Amino acid sequence: MPDAVLALAVMIPPHEIHFQCIVHLESQTVIGYEALARFQDRRSPQVHLEEALAAGQLMELELALLRSAVAAAAVIPAQYAVTLNASAETIDSPALDGLFPPGRLWGIELAETSTPDDHLRRRTRELGVLLLIDDAGSANATTEWVEALHPDIVKVDRRIIQGACYDAGAQLELESFLAAARAVGATTVAEGVETEEHERMAITSGIDFAQGWYYGRPAPYMS
Repeated sequence: MPDAVLALAVMIPPHEIHFQCIVHLESQTVIGYEALARFQDRRSPQVHLEEALAAGQLMELELALLRSAVAAAAVIPAQYAVTLNASAETIDSPALDGLFPPGRLWGIELAETSTPDDHLRRRTRELGVLLLIDDAGSANATTEWVEALHPDIVKVDRRIIQGACYDAGAQLELESFLAAARAVGATTVAEGVETEEHERMAITSGIDFAQGWYYGRPAPYMS
């Protein structure tokens, strides 16, 4: 095995892919799944990604996780969409060309810590995938991202979704993201829906889809 390949193999921590369902609120039906990495050492994906970033190996790790997710999604019926997570730099990589098999709706969730530029929307169209803004309202994922990138879907961070049930400030944040999404024709997902109250708030607010423990925890896909 060439040294470069061996180094890459050693660098990628053992992991498996779990899936969490995304539900259409009006019909209460599952329309797709988000692919999420779970590492053998039980440390969080965020820790692994931060370490890879510090080591200058974020793209290599993300590409490996994307390949694992696409392979794991092969058992999911093609009627369901599958979304995967990546930073702007990885989305721009030529290594993504041809990664997504035809016959399914794929989406890339832009990491909230990214620093995207204007051509990112064009890049996702070239790849034939939807562009999602992940965790809107956290880190760098602001309403300005929505206005600049014109994503297909805006996923509102769990802090805002859960806080909007009782806090006026969080409700205002939610309303601003929903207004920004509607202005660019994007649909919306409520993240972190864990209770009936969270779901009721999402429905009342006019959010399209929801994701969270209320519908199921991430797990290997079982038909």
